Amino acid sequence: MPTYSDEGVVLRRIDYGEADRILTVLTREHGKIGVIARGVRKAQSRLASRTDLFVRSRMQLARGRGDLDVLTQAEPVSTLVHTSDARRAACAALCAELADRVLESHHPDAEIYQLLVDALAACADVSRDPRAAVVWFERRMIDRLGYAPQLQRCAACERMLPEETAWFSAAAGGLLCEQCASRDLDAIACPVRAIKVLRTAATGETNLWSRLRIDAPTLSTLERVVEAELAYHLDRRLRSFDVLRALERQSASAL
Repeated sequence: MPTYSDEGVVLRRIDYGEADRILTVLTREHGKIGVIARGVRKAQSRLASRTDLFVRSRMQLARGRGDLDVLTQAEPVSTLVHTSDARRAACAALCAELADRVLESHHPDAEIYQLLVDALAACADVSRDPRAAVVWFERRMIDRLGYAPQLQRCAACERMLPEETAWFSAAAGGLLCEQCASRDLDAIACPVRAIKVLRTAATGETNLWSRLRIDAPTLSTLERVVEAELAYHLDRRLRSFDVLRALERQSASAL
């Protein structure tokens, strides 16, 4: 079988047979691919830790006869998120699930690959709330899908928005002014601070975003906005949202 090498991040994995594992991997040069790692669940397997979720590795692969290529070797570049931290792992899982959901197989996009790598690394940054990394990644992916929202003018009447609270409507495709907000009863109230952060995210400037320190109420508003957008455009809720919300409720009840 012909072989090739590429750098990739494990997005998803399922056990297969007695000792194998099937992986969904986002690679830099070959896009999203399916991979079978044979014997990886055996106690003596050297590949076990190198096929964990969110591990970034340099992989040697053999072309399979079906839809799955065969992993023959992997050298870890980094473990982007340690799954022992449940909250950060849940945020990383959101990024991975979104990438898996929206990307077609075998369509390489080095920019999206690097975007995911950076988002997972940001989820692991103990100096920052990992939810900010999730918001950034989701916001950039929505834009890449061609659904960039209207944030300067009212998405309904097209008047310039004054510097005051506006309402975000996924169905309308952006912010609504006070007069038009009644058109969508599910529209999310966005204070001026949240609007400014949304506009910062829309610039796509990673360094600028990384310097922001987003307060908890604003971050909660941003989460609601991107969650509503994804539910509307993907027509199905990401399961990782429920895991993250359950962890947050558990943490709050413990206080």
